[in-house]
Amino acid sequence: MSSVFTSQDISGLASRPLLKWAGGKTQLLSEILPKIPPQYGRFIEPFFGGGAVFFAVRPENGIIADSNPELVNLYRSVAADVNGVIAQLRRYENTEDVFYAVRSLDRTKLSNIEAAARTIFLNRTCFNGLYRVNKSGQFNVPFGRYKNPKIINEDALGAASILLSKTTIICGDYKTVLKENAQAGDFIFLDPPYLPVSEYADFKRYTKEQFYEEDHIELAAEVKRLHELGCYVILTNSNHPLVHELYREFAVEVVPTKRYISCNGKGRTGEDVIVTVPPRPCFNLRLVPAPLSPQAMRYPSTRYMGSKNKLLTELWAVASQFNFDTAIDLFSGSGVVGLR
Repeated sequence: MSSVFTSQDISGLASRPLLKWAGGKTQLLSEILPKIPPQYGRFIEPFFGGGAVFFAVRPENGIIADSNPELVNLYRSVAADVNGVIAQLRRYENTEDVFYAVRSLDRTKLSNIEAAARTIFLNRTCFNGLYRVNKSGQFNVPFGRYKNPKIINEDALGAASILLSKTTIICGDYKTVLKENAQAGDFIFLDPPYLPVSEYADFKRYTKEQFYEEDHIELAAEVKRLHELGCYVILTNSNHPLVHELYREFAVEVVPTKRYISCNGKGRTGEDVIVTVPPRPCFNLRLVPAPLSPQAMRYPSTRYMGSKNKLLTELWAVASQFNFDTAIDLFSGSGVVGLR
C-alpha cells in the first residue's frame, strides 16, 4: 500500500543518506561532528556525494552542491516531490533483467522524477552500492545479486525531503560555489575525490571528469583563501604525503577506516585524514577606545623620549581584544604602558 507524506508526517524523523556511497562519511561521523564549531553562519558542502555529514547535522538553510547533475537532480526531486519519487520506485523489481533495462535508459530523456528514482534503484541494487560512470558519463556498475535490498526507505526519503526543501541545491564546480557563496563565519565541509593510495581508489570516481594532483593543489589554495576570509573548514582525504604537505600549517589528524569495495571488503582497512582549519583571527583596529582606568589617569606626566602616554587609548583598544592574565613590558622605559 502506497504512502503519501506530508510535512507533519516527516518533521520528527531522523534524516540519513539516501544512497549507499563508496567513500561516504558515515563511519567518520564520530570524528567529524565534534570538530564542527558550535556556532557558524551557513553550512556549505560543495562535494556533496552521499551527504552523510549534512544529513547528520541537519542545518537550516544550508548550501549543498555537486558537479554530478544526476546526483543534483536526485536531491532536487526528493525536495520537490518525494511522493512522486516513491511512486516511481514502486514500479521496479529487484531482478537482473529489470536492473539492466533500467541501467540502459538514457536519464537525460527521463523526467526529473523518473531519473531520480532510477538513481536510487540502481544504487540500491548494483554491486556494493557503487556509483561509477565511464568517460561517456554512463553508469557502468553491474547487478549486485542481493536477495532483498531495501530499495524504498520511506522514512529516510520523507525526512530528507523536508530538510532538502529548506536547502539551496546547486549543480556546479566547487570553486564557483565557494566564490559566490562563502562568507566569513560560514562552515565549509570538503570531501573531494581522494588522492589515490591503492588500486581501489578509482571506485571513488563518480563523474566522468577526473580530479588530479593539480586539482588538489588548487583545492588547498582555496582552503587557505577560506581561512583568510574567516570561514571554518573541515576537509577529508586519504592519508597521502601530499595532503600532509599541502595542509601542514593546520591540524591534520589520521584516523583508521574500513573499505567496502569488494566482496572481501570486511577485512580491508585504510587511513583517512581530517584537516581542521579555523578562521584566521581578525582584530578590529578601528574600535572606539574605551576610557582609561583611574589608575592610568593618576600616572604622572612624563617627558621620557618615546613615551607612549598619548597612545594609551589606541594601544588598549587592540590589547583588550586578547584574553590574558598577565602582561610583560620588556622595554618599559617610562612604564606608562605596563601601569595600564
